[in-house]
Amino acid sequence: MLNDHVGPAPDGHTLSSKALWLTRLGIGFLQGYILYILLTVISDGKGIWAATHGVYFIPLLLVSSLIPPVLIVGVGHLPRLRLLLWCALLAAVVAALGYNDAWRVMDLQALATREDLSFTMDPPSFEVSLFSAVFVFIGYALISAGEATHRWLAPYESYFESSWKLALQIGLSLMFAGVFFLILVLGANLFMLLKLNFLRDLLDRLWFNVPVLAMTFATGLHITDVRPNIIRDIRTLLLTLLSWLLPLLVLIVAGFLLSLPVTGLAPLWETRHATALLLGVAALEIVLINATYKNGMEASGGEADTVPRILRLCARLACLMLLALVALAVYALKLRIDQYGWTISRVSGAACALVALCYALGYAWAALERSGWLKRVASTNVLTSYITLALLVALFTPIADPARLAVASQVDRLLSGRIAPDEFDFRFLRFQSTVYGRNALARLQSTSVGPNAAAIRDRSLETEQLIDTEKSGPHVVNVVHNIDVRTPGQNLPPSFMANDWKNVKGWPWRVPSCLSTEGDKCDAYLVRLSGDGRQNILLLAPRGSEGTLFDQDAAGTWQVLGRLKIPPGCVEERAALMQGSYKAVPPLLPDLEINGRRIRVEAAASEPLECKR
Repeated sequence: MLNDHVGPAPDGHTLSSKALWLTRLGIGFLQGYILYILLTVISDGKGIWAATHGVYFIPLLLVSSLIPPVLIVGVGHLPRLRLLLWCALLAAVVAALGYNDAWRVMDLQALATREDLSFTMDPPSFEVSLFSAVFVFIGYALISAGEATHRWLAPYESYFESSWKLALQIGLSLMFAGVFFLILVLGANLFMLLKLNFLRDLLDRLWFNVPVLAMTFATGLHITDVRPNIIRDIRTLLLTLLSWLLPLLVLIVAGFLLSLPVTGLAPLWETRHATALLLGVAALEIVLINATYKNGMEASGGEADTVPRILRLCARLACLMLLALVALAVYALKLRIDQYGWTISRVSGAACALVALCYALGYAWAALERSGWLKRVASTNVLTSYITLALLVALFTPIADPARLAVASQVDRLLSGRIAPDEFDFRFLRFQSTVYGRNALARLQSTSVGPNAAAIRDRSLETEQLIDTEKSGPHVVNVVHNIDVRTPGQNLPPSFMANDWKNVKGWPWRVPSCLSTEGDKCDAYLVRLSGDGRQNILLLAPRGSEGTLFDQDAAGTWQVLGRLKIPPGCVEERAALMQGSYKAVPPLLPDLEINGRRIRVEAAASEPLECKR
């Protein structure tokens, strides 16, 4: 079996189990130390270097996180020189993805004009972090299978063994590292009972916990590697359990597809997330089909235990139904694109739909063959793996960057007159689409031809001015436009509109978005609830329950005083509040003061306000 040996390396050098473990532990320590240095650059006030060199910092962080595990699982199995060459190739791709991720969000103007540059440093985006890891996983699984069989295109059994072993190694090692750290935390709390804080202090230090966690993860990878039979048994059990879920899924999907002629497609489109839901079900179906198919040997009688007849039938039906699900997802996505053009999420959805379509076509082809049982699933999986790698490179480079394609599509709709300037989201270009959107916004400011050219130019210039206002200080204009004063004959105090909402004490994260985001609305009620006779301001979301009460401190700064809930369905209560028909009443129970600290006592008789629309 693939990767069952430990010790004799493929290049002729002999590695004992202890030497192999020490090698892997050393790689883990080196990875942890490098990550510690990189994290220290951000956390210890040295973030200016990371900000000004983000296009290099983010690739370094991604490569340091993802490539050492490849060295750990590859040493002892792949020839050392070839392992280093493959790691260099994977590192180059990951670095390119990270470089693009950093470059596309880098605000070069801010870097050139601001003294405090740390704000320009963002960590790698969740998307590039996740899919860089996916790229490394798929890439190494293909590489290790090819190296084990000395063939560029290995037998499917090798790909199956390599990919599932690697997936289980990673999952079990992460669990191992997590439990290890949990034990340290529990141990630290035990020692703290004795007023001994040394272990807690260690756990608070990056120089300790980052290298230790990296070495623990490396140890987990080593233990799971030298016990291949255990991994194989876990894989067999897991796939067997998953395979018996396939009949249930087939029954549900069949019922859904058979209901469509009766209900029509309208209820599906009204959900506004039909594509994501359909692709999610398709992904689950692909996993369960592969859990049933396994490496293909059981189904063809290559092993003693054959796949039960019911699972064979369900797998064949699932392969056919998969094509229907993906076709519906593609159609739903096409309708949204025709209506509203490309967006970042729709470009990503189209890439996922393309991968799902490759699986669907291949699996349907496999289900229709009469000789054998789903033999073409194997070739479909391998081919789609290479297509997925190519798509990931395209999506996370300028080739098919979702932001670039989305900006081009939306600007084209604007310039062609398919969408009016008043309906176009100019702020999307500035804040949601990275460098491509900022460049497009700059070009629109000089638009002179085409329908609505003057309006487009004015709106883009207005957007830029709003952005400059937001950067320079209080958002006076935004507050005026965002807040509707409901108390008759009253206006918001100028001090409230000019307040600096970025530096609010108490609960800064609970400041309503209408005070900082253009277009978000709030209803304002001027009330007196603080008990000292001074006027308070209550902001309520028009379509939400949350309300925020503000009070002015001795220095004249408005701060968050408290929170309450009045659901939007409580129309009479909101109307009474607007007319001043309210009174401040003492709480049902007083608060409790212990050692100078005030503790709120919530009365059991108190109930949340509920109203019907």
